[in-house]
Amino acid sequence: MHVYGRRQRLAVLLVAVATAIACGGDSTATITDPGATIPPPVPVKVLLKDVVVDRLPSPFYHFDYDAAGTITGVSYASGFTSYSVSYLGDRIRELRNDALGNHDRIVYAYDVDGRVAGVRYVDENGVTFTVNVYTYDGDRLTGVERSKRIADGLVIDKTIALSYWPDGNLRELAERRPKIEGFQDESTGVVTFEQYDTGLNVDGFGLIHDDFFDHFVLLPGVVLQKNNPRRETRTGDGLTYVVDYTYTYDAQRPLTKRGDLLITGGTGEDVGRRIGIGSAYTYY
Repeated sequence: MHVYGRRQRLAVLLVAVATAIACGGDSTATITDPGATIPPPVPVKVLLKDVVVDRLPSPFYHFDYDAAGTITGVSYASGFTSYSVSYLGDRIRELRNDALGNHDRIVYAYDVDGRVAGVRYVDENGVTFTVNVYTYDGDRLTGVERSKRIADGLVIDKTIALSYWPDGNLRELAERRPKIEGFQDESTGVVTFEQYDTGLNVDGFGLIHDDFFDHFVLLPGVVLQKNNPRRETRTGDGLTYVVDYTYTYDAQRPLTKRGDLLITGGTGEDVGRRIGIGSAYTYY
């Protein structure tokens, strides 16, 4: 993802932030009572339809399902990539990108416990150009290692380490990009999530899909956030921030997420600036 012209993890969130800065976005966002009572859970299967993110191509994520509620298709950034999902039994076999001019496939491999052990990005000529490897502690995802084809070989260009609060909600996401000559500088960043509410989280999958031009990978059964954090803080290289969130709900399902983001570090005159950000969610 390119934010401020550098390769570094600032998350999909910060694409919206960069756009807000460029467009003179709202700097007067207010935070409502973060302790608002949320109704008890609704015992139904939640089928997320669209995630709309301020100032980004809309819908940013879109999902299609069959009559049984199984995902059959997903698109990203208003169709920038658009995948059909094929299965072998109840496991995803591959995602096929049906976007114009790109027919890459994301091919899945599983471990003995049925978890996604890794995926390969394969181009239309059958060449693997990216490999993601996933590690777990039980059912919790604890690591992602991505290797990209550079010159004649695959080189690790990004690693992610994840840790959790005792209740199973994501506590920290630490990302490192090693220096690769002629490709990227070394950078690190840690995002901390705190003050979770009791509402249902539906967009945690986006936390590890943090490069705009990277393929989107479905990880069935992986839950990074059961609930929704009221505070998110980024430290490390590049742009740093703290953002306080509030949510509106339809029963347990979030309808909107609004954030008041304070830029705490980086370059330029935007340090100290507040920006309003947000997302909206629809369902089938």
